[in-house]
Amino acid sequence: MISAPKQIFDPAVWLDKYGDFLYAYAFSRVRDEAAAEDLVQETLLAAMQTINKFEAKSAEKTWLCGILKHRIIDYFRKSSREVELT
Repeated sequence: MISAPKQIFDPAVWLDKYGDFLYAYAFSRVRDEAAAEDLVQETLLAAMQTINKFEAKSAEKTWLCGILKHRIIDYFRKSSREVELT
C-alpha cells in the first residue's frame, strides 16, 4: 500500500503563499495597516499552536482565513470595550 506523503506545515511558506491575501482581507475589515499586520501575525501564531488540530478537511488557505476571521472578531470585541479618554 502506498501512502500519501505527509504534508509539511511551515509558517514561512504560509506567509509567502497566503500573506498578501490574509493582509488584504484583514485590512478590508479593520481599515488600519498596523492592526491588519498584527492580525495576520496573530493568525500565523495561532495556526502554529493548533497545527495538530488541522485535519486537512479544508485547504490551508481556508483554514488560515477562518482563524483570521476569529481574530478580527476578537479585535472588534476588544476595541468596543475600550474607552478613549480625551
